[in-house]
Amino acid sequence: MSLLIISGLAISLLTLGGMSIFQPFSAVANNPSTTPNANQPYQKSIYTPQPVKKADYQNINVEASSAIIYDLNSGITLYEKSPQKQRPIASMAKLMTALVIMQNHSAGEIVTIGNIPTLNLFDQKIGISPGEKFQLLDLMKALLIYSGNDVANALAIYDSGSIDAFAEKMNAKASEWGLDNSKFANPSGLDQAEGYSSAEDVLTLARILYNNKLFQEIVSTTSTKIYNQQGKGYTLTTTNKILGTNGVVGIKTGYTLASGECLVTLAVHEGHGIVTVLLNSPDRFQESKSMIDWAFKNYIWQ
Repeated sequence: MSLLIISGLAISLLTLGGMSIFQPFSAVANNPSTTPNANQPYQKSIYTPQPVKKADYQNINVEASSAIIYDLNSGITLYEKSPQKQRPIASMAKLMTALVIMQNHSAGEIVTIGNIPTLNLFDQKIGISPGEKFQLLDLMKALLIYSGNDVANALAIYDSGSIDAFAEKMNAKASEWGLDNSKFANPSGLDQAEGYSSAEDVLTLARILYNNKLFQEIVSTTSTKIYNQQGKGYTLTTTNKILGTNGVVGIKTGYTLASGECLVTLAVHEGHGIVTVLLNSPDRFQESKSMIDWAFKNYIWQ
């Protein structure tokens, strides 16, 4: 176990052979045995403050179908509701897309957009076209900030040659990391009956990804502009409406009719990091804010 400092927050990192799982956007071997799960206690540093209920502690009521509130520093779950229940997670599947791409490619690679599937009129997309060339880092921004489904498909085809072949890589990666309640059908998370995950698996995936500094920078960005190699610009605005409020520094939204409103966030307050996960919430942004507020009002770290 090692620590990563983000704006005063010491984050516990899963490590491999004395180094972080990721060096920025480089391929490294995985060790699934380091994956936290219910049967494997989270290792704690003796210097890590532990969350303790305050004397006036009050329970919280979360309406989402599945939810988790997790103290990132200590690895202690403060609240959970149906954490292993399998549900569609919509665009939060792009977190696994990001993980596969980050471990197989370099940020500076130039990606030529291939023949990508046609999306429905109202599907989230930035409007890329076959033949355009982008730096891979810019496509990752479009994937994670704006949640572009066309970009997810383009990255999958660039990496594996087809959507189906990439989905196989996603599921292999899920298996490596012990995400036993996850199955990925495509890189975008658009509704397919066979795709699902759980709040617990989304939490693990978020923890893995937060080992990477470039990932942190991308998901903390509210708005930016990227350009293809020909100079055409694309404006990207985050889908996370509470990013930058309530201490929220990331990370990913998701929504389809089948999944309902989904959101995983990391919020930082006075050096403590809280991860919240919501699947099928009636109001993901308000519920996430309430969960974050509840954690910091009802716990003291000592």
